[in-house]
Amino acid sequence: MSSICGLGQRIHWLKKKSELNPLVYFRPTPPQERFINDPSNLKLFLGGNQTGKTAAASFLLASLCCNQHPTIEMPPPIEAWLITATHAQSRIIQEKLHSMIPKGELHPSTEFRRGRGYRGLEPLVRFSNGSIIRVKTSNQGLGLSGGSCALVVADEPIPEHTFNELLARTARGGKNGGRGIMAMTLTPVGDHDLTYLKNMVERNEISTTRASLTIQDTTPRGLRPLLTQEQIDGITSSYLPVDREQRITGELSVSPIGVVFDNFDSNMIISTPVPANGDYSFAIGIDHGSTPGSQCASLVCVDSRDLSEPRVYVLDEYVSGGKAPPEAHAHGILEMIQRQGLKGEMLKWVGDGAHHAKRTRDGYTMSNLLLMRSFEKILSYPHRGLPWKIGKVRKWRNSTYFTSSLIHSIMTRKHFFIHRGCTETIRAIQNWTLKNTQSARSTDINGHKIDAMRYAITSLLSTRTHTPSHIQMY
Repeated sequence: MSSICGLGQRIHWLKKKSELNPLVYFRPTPPQERFINDPSNLKLFLGGNQTGKTAAASFLLASLCCNQHPTIEMPPPIEAWLITATHAQSRIIQEKLHSMIPKGELHPSTEFRRGRGYRGLEPLVRFSNGSIIRVKTSNQGLGLSGGSCALVVADEPIPEHTFNELLARTARGGKNGGRGIMAMTLTPVGDHDLTYLKNMVERNEISTTRASLTIQDTTPRGLRPLLTQEQIDGITSSYLPVDREQRITGELSVSPIGVVFDNFDSNMIISTPVPANGDYSFAIGIDHGSTPGSQCASLVCVDSRDLSEPRVYVLDEYVSGGKAPPEAHAHGILEMIQRQGLKGEMLKWVGDGAHHAKRTRDGYTMSNLLLMRSFEKILSYPHRGLPWKIGKVRKWRNSTYFTSSLIHSIMTRKHFFIHRGCTETIRAIQNWTLKNTQSARSTDINGHKIDAMRYAITSLLSTRTHTPSHIQMY
């Protein structure tokens, strides 16, 4: 018993010691170690998703500010900048940074609030040795004019003009007025044109460390693998072909945009009713439009007997357009529901935002509210007496990509089925490609059918859950 108690006390002592100085107990993966110890003034950690880029960035910041870096000397006090894309991303990265900092090195005025980050409109991390870290959010404006710092870490893809501005801030911010360090950690996906970075890598103008989503590159030195090959295969199978290579290996070359649902096959097209023993929930997704074939509704059901691997059935479709009145669309959608033996109150309804045929917002208009009023009129319900409501679809940054990835992963598991009568939706699945501009997306005849289907499916599933949900890198 005494030996067990002694073991427990030693484990507790080690735990407290690791909390006091996490830098000592950090065990990097081989790519993380190469990036952290790279002595170059301009360096890049280019990797796939879940390869520990943010952890490496956090260690670099914390170790240099605390003067505990294993190979690079940068005597304090120094000023460092952490560049993130959004406030939401900033809070996540600040959490990882705080977990890496020895708490005894922080200045008493520094306040960290879990879930919210460091206090301040522009969060500031102060150290007892005089060093500071300023956390800046690029989509809110960086306020770079006149600034100078010893270290910049950008944990995101950034446009060329921002890169040039940040590089200029480190020109004389290093030791004795020398050049500071500009470091970037990223997976090359998003809206920014990274051609400039690709050219720099090819010309060896930036020291580059690469990390792929493999067992070797995600296993910390001296520790057991954090991921199995099965987990890696599960992650990669959900990525869309449009940027699959970027998300796995960090490839900077831009792939040609092709068909999104490249794993859809004819065996997913069914002519028989759905199995009778499922745990089904039903939804209708509606996308509004005024051109022919752009006013669409998709009726789907999801079998949730296995919550981790739901089965999706696209049961029916409604496709119209050409500036038909709301009552015509309402009739068509109600007929679709009746064909499947369902009632409106049995369904979850979700629709797009209001559509205006002109940018001036005059003339033809279609919206969820107009459809609801039309349903009331057709079914003889009193004003605002409809027993269901068409909710507005929730959209967030890159939501089209992530919801399409969700459907893509379901197709990969062969758990996606669509009735043979949904000819327009089938054609859209076989031909839909992602577009780079809003104008191209709005005129894509396939996109309207896909949007209606996406709205319905993802309203019944959790679209913000990833597989696996979280991977902690050490």
